[in-house]
Amino acid sequence: MSATRKSNRHIKKPNSEKTIVVNKTRKMTKDKWTINPNVVLAFISKNHEYLPTVPNYGDYSIEEDIFRVRIVLWQSAKKFKTYAELAKKSNIPVLSEASLITILNESKEKKYRERGSPPFSSNKLCGSSLKGNDGKMYISTKNKANICTWIAN
Repeated sequence: MSATRKSNRHIKKPNSEKTIVVNKTRKMTKDKWTINPNVVLAFISKNHEYLPTVPNYGDYSIEEDIFRVRIVLWQSAKKFKTYAELAKKSNIPVLSEASLITILNESKEKKYRERGSPPFSSNKLCGSSLKGNDGKMYISTKNKANICTWIAN
């Protein structure tokens, strides 16, 4: 009897789904198989349900939202290839991880959530074409004042 008790003590069970996701993400990141931030942004622009949660309503941080998207893309090579091509076709600039976090953090603001154009700052994505909150495609172009704005395509 003592042998079975001893072996049961050493079995660790994950506390929740969130623990499993974080552990899987750490392993994949450790294996150096990363997904560029511009591909993550292309995925989020097409799938608005993956946008970061509004403050005080969600229990995920922006970094965890980015990891959730990466896990979806890691699980399917076909999805990854599709969104990598979309990022290239949409002219989404190569972003740093910090820039992606900033863009997604700003997208939680009310002014970005309620407008018809994409919920991202057009100045940081000048030249890009992304899907808006209303389902239409928008292109970020410079105006006379040299400021980028979203224009419906």
